[in-house]
Amino acid sequence: MTSHLFICIRTKPTKNQTQKNMKLKTFTLQSICLAACGMLATASANAQLVDPNFKPDGNLWGYVFGDYAVKSHSDTLSRGGGNVQYKGTTPLNSANTASSSNPAPVNTATNAFQIRRMYLGYDYQFAPNLGAYVVLANEQNVDGNGKNTTYLKYAFVKWSNVFKNSNLIMGQYQTCSFASGFGTEPLWGYRSVERTLMDMHNMDGSTDLGASLEGKVWSQKIAPDSLKPAFVGYALQVGNNNSATPNASNFKKVRGTLFVTAMNQKLTLGVYGDYQNTQFSPYHTSNLTAKAYVSYKTENFRIGFEMFEQTNLNSDIYKTYNADTKTYKGNDTATGIQMGWSVFASARIIKSRLNVFARYDMYTPDTKFNSNNQYSAVYGGIKGVNMSSATFYTQTFVTAGFDWTPNARLHIMPNIWYNAYNTMSGLTTSGPGGTGTDLSARVKSDNDLAYRVTFYFLFNQKNRVSNNGMDN
Repeated sequence: MTSHLFICIRTKPTKNQTQKNMKLKTFTLQSICLAACGMLATASANAQLVDPNFKPDGNLWGYVFGDYAVKSHSDTLSRGGGNVQYKGTTPLNSANTASSSNPAPVNTATNAFQIRRMYLGYDYQFAPNLGAYVVLANEQNVDGNGKNTTYLKYAFVKWSNVFKNSNLIMGQYQTCSFASGFGTEPLWGYRSVERTLMDMHNMDGSTDLGASLEGKVWSQKIAPDSLKPAFVGYALQVGNNNSATPNASNFKKVRGTLFVTAMNQKLTLGVYGDYQNTQFSPYHTSNLTAKAYVSYKTENFRIGFEMFEQTNLNSDIYKTYNADTKTYKGNDTATGIQMGWSVFASARIIKSRLNVFARYDMYTPDTKFNSNNQYSAVYGGIKGVNMSSATFYTQTFVTAGFDWTPNARLHIMPNIWYNAYNTMSGLTTSGPGGTGTDLSARVKSDNDLAYRVTFYFLFNQKNRVSNNGMDN
C-alpha cells in the first residue's frame, strides 16, 4: 500500500507584520508539514486498513455527575474567573443582594440540585487499527430560553500504530494539557468533584480541533522492572485552540507533552508545554505555557503534584502613576505571568467501598502585577476596568470528602468546596490604584463556600474507566 500526502500552505503577511515574525511563522509551519510528511511516509508498512476476517464492533457508553449543593457563603465582590464553579452565586433572597446602600450582602445559604456534566459517547472500531469516537456533552450549557443544550465535545478518527508505537488522531480530540491519558486529570481521578488546576483557571481547554500524534518513545521489551521505566510516552498536537466552538483565528496552538512511568506504573512524571501567537499588530502578543507534574499511586493511596506557569506576552495594558501630579500617565504594555500549583491525594478506607480524597490549590493571576499601575486591559479580554480593585487577586482552593462506592460504577461523595480570594493591591482613596473606596479587611479577603453531596454514575463502559476515583 502506498500513501501520498500533498500539503500547500500560503501565508499573507499584514502590513504591520515584521519580516522576522513572518520568517519564524513560515519556518514553524514548514517544519510541521515536513515532519508530518516524514511520519506518514512510513505508515504504509504498518497499515492494516482492510482485513477480511475482522468484524467491526461498537460500544455506546456514558456517564453523569452532579450534586446537591448548599452554598453557605458568597464572596462579597463576586470574584472568581475562568471555570470557577460557584463564582458570583448570590443569595436567593433578593433583599440580600448587593446595592449602593448595601454593598456587602448578607450571605444567606442557597441550595440546589444540579447536573454538572453528561457525556454520551459511541466508539466504533471499523478496522484493526482504525476507530471512530464521538462524544456529546451537556455541561450546564443553556439556550436563549434557559433550557439545557447538548454539543459535540469529541469527534475524531484514530489510526493506531500509524508507525511503530504511535497513533495518529484527526478531528476534535482530547488535549494533552491535562485531559488525555497519563495527564493530571486522570491521575487526580476526581473530575466529578472538580476540574484540575489549569482547567479550573481556563489555561487551556480539554478539547480542540486539529491533529494529534501520540504514543511511546521507548518501552521495555520484557516485563517492567520495578526500578526502571515501563515506557516513555509523548503527544504532539496542533489545533485551533477554540475548544468546541468554530475557529475564530488563523493562529494555531501547538502542544506537547512527555511523560515516563516507572515502578510498575506506580510513579508517573511528566512535562507539558504549549505556544500560540495571538496577534502581530499593533504589537506582538502570545501565550507560552510550561507545566511539570508527578504522581505516585499504590493499591491503597495516591498522591500527586502539578505546577504551571503561563507567560502572556504584552497582554497587560496599563498607565503609570505620577506621585507629583497624582495622576496616571502614558499607555504601555506589560507581560503578565500566571502561575499556580496543586497537591492532590486520595486513599482507601474500605477496599472497593469507601475512599477519602483532598486537594489544595494556589493560583496567582500575574506574578508581575504592580499595584502602582492602573490596568485597562489584561489577558482574557477584560477591558475598561481598574484591575487593581477587583480582578488582580490570588485564589486558594480546597476540597475534601469521602467517596462511597456501593458499586464500581456508582459514586456518592459528600464533600466541601472552598475558594478564597485575596486582592493583591493595598487600595487607598487617593493613592495608586485607588477607587475612592477602601476595601475592608473582610472584603479584601473573602471566599465562596459550598457543602455538597456529589453523585457520579457510569454505564456500559467496556474497559477501565479513568476519573473513577481510586479505580474501584
